[in-house]
Amino acid sequence: MINNLKIIVVLLFASSCTGTPISKTETNNEKTEQINIEKKTPKDTIIPEIRKYVLAYPDFIAKDSANYLIWKDGTKMIYDSGIEKNNYDQLLNSPDLKDQLSIKYKKGVDYNIPEINQDPGRIRFEPFFEKMYGQNAKEVSENLVTIYWLPSSVNQKLRVTKINGVAEKIQAISNELDKLEHLHQYLDNPGGTYNWRKISGTDRLSVHSFGIAIDINVNKSNYWRWDKNPDSPKYQNKIPMEIVLIFEKYGFIWGGKWYHYDTMHFEYRPELL
Repeated sequence: MINNLKIIVVLLFASSCTGTPISKTETNNEKTEQINIEKKTPKDTIIPEIRKYVLAYPDFIAKDSANYLIWKDGTKMIYDSGIEKNNYDQLLNSPDLKDQLSIKYKKGVDYNIPEINQDPGRIRFEPFFEKMYGQNAKEVSENLVTIYWLPSSVNQKLRVTKINGVAEKIQAISNELDKLEHLHQYLDNPGGTYNWRKISGTDRLSVHSFGIAIDINVNKSNYWRWDKNPDSPKYQNKIPMEIVLIFEKYGFIWGGKWYHYDTMHFEYRPELL
């Protein structure tokens, strides 16, 4: 009888061990995989920098939530995609909203000649601008209005977007500059505003495509592509800071604060100011 019980116990023990045990190696692998996923996925916490978009574009952005901008129509737009950019070209060609703010713009007269690839505002996440101003020339054109550049002197008609009050702001800038005759030589032959086009030598849309930029007098300006050595441009500028300060006061950044300098160029980018 005792021997029979021993046999039954042995058989029961053997049957309980037929399943494949979980090894420590497999458990560690699963933990490692989970850690890697967590590293790639942005944390579910509010990122302070996102608030700059909410404050800059109150007509369109409702709030920020964790790693997203929440638009007033309910659209969620990711802030940090988690995709690493290994060089400046990748930042220009495949940015996210975080990258767009990654180079700080220094407002005012106290700025240094930009170091290599220091181009605050030149990195643009196109879907952000397309959603706000229009996804094609037709959509953008529907919101263009006419302003009068230097109305008491030049009185040139220019087309810019009314979205975000850009037209009102450029008109206000124009009215202020119109009173400063000593600056008119830098302003009296504007290079243009709205123009749906790609940036020369790239597949990226020019910000002029959205009707939020203006080029002032080309003949008094400097542009990095005109440099004798555009691969390593030597900074040049003739535009007085008095003009720049007026534009910045209304939410515009200046291309003269870029390593790839474009001193005729101003664009509406309040999130950077």
